[in-house]
Order: sequence, then C-alpha cells, then structure tokens
Amino acid sequence: MPKDKYLTKKKLSKNIYLPKRKSFDTKLLKKKRTKSKLVSYVKNSKGGKKPSKFLIKLFLLILVAGSLIGLIYFSILFVSNLRKNTSLLDIETGEVVGMKDVPIFPNSHFIFEGDIDNEMVRNFLSNGNSAYRLLPKSNLTEVFDYYNTKLPLLGWNLVNTVPEGSETMKNGQYWVKDDKGLRIFSKYNDIWYESITVKDANEGLAERVKNETERDLLLATEGVQDLLPDFPWVLQVPKEYIISYSVSEFNNLRKMDLKEIGGEEKISLTPIGNYSDKGLDYFLDLYIELLNKQSESNNCAISRTELAYTEYARALKGKISCAESTHQIAVIVDPYRGVVYILDGVPTTGTYFETVFTNIKPLDNKRS
Repeated sequence: MPKDKYLTKKKLSKNIYLPKRKSFDTKLLKKKRTKSKLVSYVKNSKGGKKPSKFLIKLFLLILVAGSLIGLIYFSILFVSNLRKNTSLLDIETGEVVGMKDVPIFPNSHFIFEGDIDNEMVRNFLSNGNSAYRLLPKSNLTEVFDYYNTKLPLLGWNLVNTVPEGSETMKNGQYWVKDDKGLRIFSKYNDIWYESITVKDANEGLAERVKNETERDLLLATEGVQDLLPDFPWVLQVPKEYIISYSVSEFNNLRKMDLKEIGGEEKISLTPIGNYSDKGLDYFLDLYIELLNKQSESNNCAISRTELAYTEYARALKGKISCAESTHQIAVIVDPYRGVVYILDGVPTTGTYFETVFTNIKPLDNKRS
C-alpha cells in the first residue's frame, strides 16, 4: 500500500465518534418487567380456562357451612347473655304440683311428670309431698334465695332454717301461712316439698328426730343380732325377735322371717322377681298372686300404695287386705343383684316394720 494512503486512513480513524452507553435505573427496570408479567398473566387468564363446577360448589359449600357455624355461635352467645341478664325472679312459673301458693323454681320439672295419673303418684301427692328435679348445674343456694324473695310476697313467713347435719332437727327451710306449714329441702340433689303442721314447722320437725333417736338408742341398749353374712341384706335385729330363713319359690333364693318373742308382730322379706323396667306395683301384684296361690282362703288385694324412697333405690309402700288380716307392705329393690323383694308385716299396729324399712340395706359385696 502506498504510504500516502496509509497515513490518510490512520488520520481518519482518529476522528471517529463513539456515543456513550446510557445508564439505567435497575429498580425501575425490575418494576416495569414485573408489571409487564402481571398484565400478560391477566390477559392470558381472561382467555384461559374457567374454574370447574366442582370447585365452585366446594367454595359455596364452605361459605354456607361457615355462615351457619357463625350464626349458631352468635346465637349461643346471645342466649347466654340473655340468661345472664334475666333474673330468676323475672321468670314466670306455675305452682308446685300438690302445693298451693308455692311457685315452681325456674327450670325445674316435676319428677313424676309422665306418671301424674298413676295411683302411687296421686297417693304421694295426697300425703302432702312433691318433688322437682333441678338442672345439673343448679345451685341450692339459688333455690333458697329464690323462695326467700318469692314466698313472703304470697303470704308465707319463714320461721326456721335448719342446716345439713343438724342432730336435733330435719334440714331445710320452714314456712308458715295461716294454719299450714311447709318444709322445702334438698334430697338426692332435687327439691322436695312437704306439707306439715305449724307446730312441726316452728320446731323444725324436732319431734320426728327425737322419736328416731329414741328408736336407735333402744336398739343399741337392748342388744342386736346381725343377719347371716351371706344373706343379701344387712340389718341389726333386736334380740326380742327370732330370725329364720327358708327357700323361696323364686330362683331358690332365701326368704327371711322375723317373729317377735312373746308378741304378735311378724315380718317377712321375700324375693319375688328380677328387677325390670316394669313398675314396682307389678311386683306387688306378683306377690299377691303368690299369697292367693298358697291359700285360696287368703283372698288378698291391694288396699293402698304410695311412692317411697330409700338410700339405695325407689320403693313402694302400702297396705294389702287379706281374709284374716291387713298387712303392711313395702316393695324394695336390691340394686346390686337386680332382685325385687317384698317386705310384709302383720299386724298393721306393729311398730318394728317401719324400723326395718328404714334401716335395712342391700349387701354391697364390693365393699365387704
């Protein structure tokens, strides 16, 4: 190459202009790219697949279930707050069954509500008794506070309040109105009502307690004898009574007989059947059939029955009339072996029958 041309090319290369590269904001660039992706996603979504019907139904189901749960929750809160703000005194109730001018404690119900026409229940009420079941979380203090406010408004005067464990009086509240007395007390965690005399109300049934104490002392001082250790009942019997045993007609279970030495009183305890959901009067009918079967001349029939209670189970008391005499009767249940027994005493003037009914208890093998 000629020297002149080479020099000319070299000069020209020095005069070439190269523009500078523009600087970019990195953060701004990232934002633009993100925005571009979102716009592209939205555009693609519009023209893409729609959600399946199953997903829509599932979503609606969850929405409805959540709404229902929320509604129930807020309803419970509302009712709970309403109960808290509503005083027991503001709740209108009727009168206790069998008792005049005695209001029902709110939210309690008559124990024999479904058997109000039963003869035993009618006798229970006619003897001046009534009983109501409380709700599980009810407080007995609330019950007595309720009556402390309500009964004076109906003309009742509180004359006695006897705490649990008193040795001289029966526990409970004692009220008087005109010529009648009323006892309100707790038994088996229920509310019990008892019509009594004005004298008994003022004394807190002290006379009744005194008689029971004298009877217990009499048994202790005269000396007692126990039933056989393998007999299913426990009872201390005064030595003035002879105890004998025989085999009954029911499952060869033993029958017990007590006979007063030098006296007329006789008491028997006879197994009659396995306990079932049938009423206690059914077992009394079985016993009457047994007596009439043993002798056609007996001609026994029920005279009167009433509900009774023991420490271990519900019972039935009454009288049956036979050709030769009238018997005191009690139907009692052995809850550990599920057997029903009939306690039978003659004559009706005998005083030991009531003592046996009160004190006899089924043998609990688990404790022995």
